[in-house]
Amino acid sequence: MNINLDSIVEAIYNYYNEYPYVKLLIQYEFTESGSYKFLVRYLSETITPTNKTSGPIDDEIEKISEYFEETIHTEERFNRFIIEINNDKTYSQDQYWDIKKEQQDLLNTAEVFYQWVNERMMSMIFEYEKDNNLIPTQYDSDGDLEYLSSWDSGVFTFHINEENDLEYKVSLTQDGKERILDFPLKDYFIEGILEHYKVTNTELSDVWKPWNTMILKSLHYDIPYDKREEFVSYIIE
Repeated sequence: MNINLDSIVEAIYNYYNEYPYVKLLIQYEFTESGSYKFLVRYLSETITPTNKTSGPIDDEIEKISEYFEETIHTEERFNRFIIEINNDKTYSQDQYWDIKKEQQDLLNTAEVFYQWVNERMMSMIFEYEKDNNLIPTQYDSDGDLEYLSSWDSGVFTFHINEENDLEYKVSLTQDGKERILDFPLKDYFIEGILEHYKVTNTELSDVWKPWNTMILKSLHYDIPYDKREEFVSYIIE
């Protein structure tokens, strides 16, 4: 599976001309999900990054993203795609799978996974309680119905048992009174927890301690990124 780079190189060569250069260094850095960084630098006696956005030539640049999607499940897969364009428009190209980058991408995602869990849980709880008339309501000054908060804080416990099935407990507290909410989790959410368990206990096992239980303390709003250890714990039970 190949890609014709001529039109892509032509667009980049014509557009990126802020500085004189010996080479234009073009680099795509992909995550496995398909998102990517597009980096442009001018090489002369020094290396200078561009100040231009890629907007006017995005249609051409996106062709590499389409190529990434076509090859991600083949032997030709890559997460780094590099083009070097000389000032006479001749060029060379390389692509490869950077295992260290893959590991770092997985770790970056795993370290903020709790944010996704907290956001999804807040959304699912509200949806379930709204549908089952469990949320207190009132009318505002304009006569419109508004929903009040049914909990101030919560503890969400997710346990993966020996059969690799997810068991969970949702404890909600309001005004010092605790209650257990028994409600069904969405399939996509269960799959997300199980995938997080799998990745952190296999691909990331050299940097992530083994666990089968994740406990998340929620304050019913976003958890700061620098507070992970305070609100999230991973243990073996």
